[in-house]
Amino acid sequence: MPVPRRRPAAALLGAPLLAAAAALTAGCGPAGSPAAPAPSASEHLGGQPTPDVTGEVAGGTLVRASEPSYEGMPLAGRSGQPSVLGADGSQATVDDLRDGDRVEVWLVPGGVCAASSPVQCDVLTVRVTEAAAVPTPAASPTPAPTHHGR
Repeated sequence: MPVPRRRPAAALLGAPLLAAAAALTAGCGPAGSPAAPAPSASEHLGGQPTPDVTGEVAGGTLVRASEPSYEGMPLAGRSGQPSVLGADGSQATVDDLRDGDRVEVWLVPGGVCAASSPVQCDVLTVRVTEAAAVPTPAASPTPAPTHHGR
């Protein structure tokens, strides 16, 4: 008859102890610290897989909107600052958006858009899909050294 393999007590207790330690330390650290988990994309996007409108940023508004009724809509939104995700996935603010950034915009589900021109909506999330090109400073010619002869 085969003899059952015996596992050391440390191996039997290891997994539960590690799970307990992980549970105790989860959420430790101040909000916004690297230890704090970032909100999931689903939370940022209101559970909607596709944006309500896309376009470009110009002066804090949406231009070249995929839906003409959103043309000129302020990206700050009616109900405060929306969540902004940079092209690299980092958290940002509306103030960080640059003219020419290509963006996707999610509106607050069930939110209200004021029937004004331009329309003003409750903006949930703005996600940069393509950052505007950063102009490189033009190189200025280096002046030739001047020699003061004798």
